[in-house]
Amino acid sequence: MALEELVSLAKTAISARLAERSLPVALVGLEEQYKKVLGLMRRTIETGESNSCLILGPRGTGKTMLVRQALQELEKQFRISNQDEYDDHDDMELDDKRKDFMVIHLNGLVQTDDRMALKEIMRQLSREGESELGESNTSFSDSLPSLLTFLKAGTRAQYPIIFILDEFDLFAQHTKQSLLYNLFDVAQSAEWPIAVIGVTCRMDALELLEKRVKSRFSHRHYYTFPPGDYHDYIDICKNALLLTPADLAIQTDDEVMLLRTDNREAEAFIKEFNEQVKILFEDGGFSKVVQRIFDLMKDVRAFYRLCFGPVAELSKDSPYLQTSQFYESGLQQRVDNKTELLKGTSLLELSLLIAIKHLVEREVITFNFEMVYDEYKDFMDMAVVRGTSMSSSASSLGMSSGGSIASSDGVSLRLYKKAVALK
Repeated sequence: MALEELVSLAKTAISARLAERSLPVALVGLEEQYKKVLGLMRRTIETGESNSCLILGPRGTGKTMLVRQALQELEKQFRISNQDEYDDHDDMELDDKRKDFMVIHLNGLVQTDDRMALKEIMRQLSREGESELGESNTSFSDSLPSLLTFLKAGTRAQYPIIFILDEFDLFAQHTKQSLLYNLFDVAQSAEWPIAVIGVTCRMDALELLEKRVKSRFSHRHYYTFPPGDYHDYIDICKNALLLTPADLAIQTDDEVMLLRTDNREAEAFIKEFNEQVKILFEDGGFSKVVQRIFDLMKDVRAFYRLCFGPVAELSKDSPYLQTSQFYESGLQQRVDNKTELLKGTSLLELSLLIAIKHLVEREVITFNFEMVYDEYKDFMDMAVVRGTSMSSSASSLGMSSGGSIASSDGVSLRLYKKAVALK
């Protein structure tokens, strides 16, 4: 395998982890929560036990990753592996084999009301062949009883369903919370085996639920927090950059061919790449950059943003990550776009911007030059009356004691247009 191809595969794999399109190499600091969530899902599939839980924590602390990791583990465990029933269908791909459970994903940002959420549930059920409800164009009032009848008619032996509700707090803001009430009610009734897992960044999400909805909820809470220990933070960051043999998989039209263990060139590249990553984290300057991010916010995504530039620069001539690349990326991350935008603006332009801001704060949506000019004069008159340092600035702009501008209207108008463009 050529070095150029290895570097390309490495870039793709690492970029996918940084963009959170793929799962990390290992979970750090979330082992206990992962075990509980995985156990809850497994009991639903194996024993038909219906249940519900909430995963709460700030953004970027691994809530969605936790659920995805558990689902991936269950998919590996419960996917049909018996090849006998497929002997007569050699053209059937692995991805077409049915699992022993199904997952319905909902997102509060997408399904903004119960009608849209119900329609999406029926669509996903219909896609899996469990129901033909998704093919009907009935109203919400007709569809909800049909779905409830469908779910409540089942038994523990039915096909388990796992509901994943991202942005759970937004579902709690729906009118009457009908969807949540009925999902929790089905889970509590121990009929069709379902698990309802809510994911939210609002720590008070439970308080948003109505009493009747709370009475149906199991009150299981699993919390995720940013890494409190610097060594855990380093491990998470390092795992995002380390390569594994699975990262260098070759995607073809017919199959996915994994890296063979006898491919010495690829193994040597992985070993050297990971060694360079370890050296990178041992560098004093790089450690200061990571320490600064940890001290300010403890946000893993902030480190991921720092890595996008250096990873994108990997090439055949520069196949390994260099410390200097992270220094440049760190400087770019600290640049304030608004400050850069205001560089080179004159004092009069800044004053006009302040006048425009005053108008906007008074909910004046539309304005012209005369309105901004009058606001600016009032602003400068107040500064002169109060005897502040603005009086000297006004003098440098050619203003008289009355606050009028000595420069021509053309100059002021030109600066005003520039200030509006900056705004």
